Amino acid sequence: MGNKGYIKELNYGKVTVVENQDGQWGVIDNEGNIIVPFGKYGWIDGFDSGLARVRTHKNSGRAGDTTGMVIGLFSDNPVIIEGKENIQSFLDNDRIKHPEKYAKWGIINEKGEEVLPVIYDDIWNFYGKNRYSTKVEKDGMLTEVYFHELNPSLPVHHRSTYSQNNDEYSRHYGEYAGTYAQDVMGYSDEDIDAAFDGEPDAYWNID
Repeated sequence: MGNKGYIKELNYGKVTVVENQDGQWGVIDNEGNIIVPFGKYGWIDGFDSGLARVRTHKNSGRAGDTTGMVIGLFSDNPVIIEGKENIQSFLDNDRIKHPEKYAKWGIINEKGEEVLPVIYDDIWNFYGKNRYSTKVEKDGMLTEVYFHELNPSLPVHHRSTYSQNNDEYSRHYGEYAGTYAQDVMGYSDEDIDAAFDGEPDAYWNID
């Protein structure tokens, strides 16, 4: 697989998530057949429970490891925002005012099918977290989605068996919704940004 211009290949059993030399993401099977066409999504997460988050090509709305941001760089009064918490707060508010600038999220299965449509403002990270569900956000409303509802081959888990992890979700909501510090196997916010812009800059501009 490495001789086709792929710069990143991460295998998840039946499928491999690939980033090619053009910075486009796709999914292939173990025979090299394309399951998700390259460039269909702006970013594809790792597969867990036969499912993976995907995101469109617009702004992720995540501060990542950015230390500073310039708003209106070419305007008469550019504004500099420093500190990840302040940047994330600005992005959260800006997404409310200008939702058209920000990416939508969904979930695909190992066949490349969208089992959760790409219409959500955010989907909490679940890769490598050993969970039975995740949270999705749309128009400020949070909903819990169970993986067995998206992948019928999985055992059924009811809310009562998941209550312990609900507390963990509550404690770390800010981390997952904004600058979540780490994903397993290198899927960090820095890697998400790299899919679009190369190495993340210390400062970046938003208009």
